[in-house]
Amino acid sequence: MNPLSVFLRARYGKDFASRKAIAQHQQKAFQHLRRNIMPRSPFYAHYAGKPLSDWPLMNKALMMEHFTDINTVGITKEEALHIALTSERERDFAPMIRNIAVGLSTGTSGQRGLFASNKRERALWAALMLGRFSPSFLQRQRVSLFLRANNMLYERLGNALISFEFYDLLQSFNSHLQRLADQQPTVLIAPAQILGLLAQAQKERIINIAPRCIISVAEVLSPEDKSAIEAVFGVGVDQVYQCTEGVLGMTCRAGNLHLNEAYMHIERDIIDEASGAFAPIITDLTRETQPVLKYRLDDILIPDNEPCPCGCASLRLKRIEGRCDDILYWRTADGTLRMIPSDLIRQAMATAKTGISDYRTVQHGQKLLEIWLEATDYEQACAEVTRNLAAQAMSVKAQLPELRFHTGIHMQHDQKRRRVISKP
Repeated sequence: MNPLSVFLRARYGKDFASRKAIAQHQQKAFQHLRRNIMPRSPFYAHYAGKPLSDWPLMNKALMMEHFTDINTVGITKEEALHIALTSERERDFAPMIRNIAVGLSTGTSGQRGLFASNKRERALWAALMLGRFSPSFLQRQRVSLFLRANNMLYERLGNALISFEFYDLLQSFNSHLQRLADQQPTVLIAPAQILGLLAQAQKERIINIAPRCIISVAEVLSPEDKSAIEAVFGVGVDQVYQCTEGVLGMTCRAGNLHLNEAYMHIERDIIDEASGAFAPIITDLTRETQPVLKYRLDDILIPDNEPCPCGCASLRLKRIEGRCDDILYWRTADGTLRMIPSDLIRQAMATAKTGISDYRTVQHGQKLLEIWLEATDYEQACAEVTRNLAAQAMSVKAQLPELRFHTGIHMQHDQKRRRVISKP
């Protein structure tokens, strides 16, 4: 697999029309993985001839622990950590180990993870993104990337047809606005909360940009945020479901989110039978520097079993529910616990007649739900949200925890936004 074939497939190729076609494609990819990649990893070499069911179940903590033996290029955990931490501290992401770029994940769950990629893998990422989302190649594309760490995954991919400009989320947000206005991006890539702030700046005429493509990354994009951003910029917002472990999914041309089964094998660890909610266990079929095999993510995904108008048979998602640790459970009358979708909380906020511009919820055990609101009329918003949540609890036959309201949401642009949080 090379960047050109990935680009052409994403740009002009047909999606898988059936689950059988996906299975046949992945079977060939597994053969390549077993024959050419796993034998080069000291950790995985002796699993190459064994069935997938015998492979060890991996997670971020184990990946960090065994990083030295997992990677295929002889980089030790210590040297990778040194260069990644130095880059973070000095905000200089150019240094690499030979041609290998290394970096650290954001650590939303409290556990930061190392990731490494070679030039080919970085080119594959760009080919997939540009093939799927770039507006045109008849004119030079200017891409704005709002991220907390640059990594050479991005800027060294620039060429005569495309330029990348990195905006560091650890710097003041306002300090970026003039540079963004000067760049006049044709493609805008940022977390949902940053896209919202840029839309507000555009609305207030602080900036005047006209991107032809907008891509939300790194955070869950709510329907309200999506609509608000699209209303300001006049273009649709696509979503890329990406994490340290790879590109897991992206929106199709019909606007629905599909898992990236052309390049990943995804098993389901079912969390809730009623909704089909599951934690994905992923095997990346393309990565070679740092194999990601049978890796369980902490995300919870809600499947959508309805056929997509785009015709693609790759699994369609209703939504990304959130992290496993942030799933809410409320008690029913008989004392059992019922999973409460984050969408239920979102609807309670969205249907309040008083304008709620932002919210955070933090549940402590099953007894207390703290709610932070940003609203035009705070007292009225509290009353309406209380009524809405009570009605939602009744509809799912669950007991509403005690509610405690607050104002003043502390935003940290360099961290992923979490609107629904669960604490033991």
